[in-house]
Amino acid sequence: LEDIPGWLRSLRLHKYTPVFESMDWRTMIKLTDEELNTKGVQALGARRKMLKVFELVRKELDGKVCFPEISS
Repeated sequence: LEDIPGWLRSLRLHKYTPVFESMDWRTMIKLTDEELNTKGVQALGARRKMLKVFELVRKELDGKVCFPEISS
């Protein structure tokens, strides 16, 4: 996810790379439909695809809770 241009390319959405150049992926996955539209992702299909992937990433992150090792 650190390589946003590569990530967008894998989703076949690389034409939107300039929209996200100054953004990190943690901020990117929190964008709403309206925010994507405002930033220039005007194609509904592209926004839906991004929102679906963002949701999957957020769910994956929510499921990974890191616990510090407990030494006895």
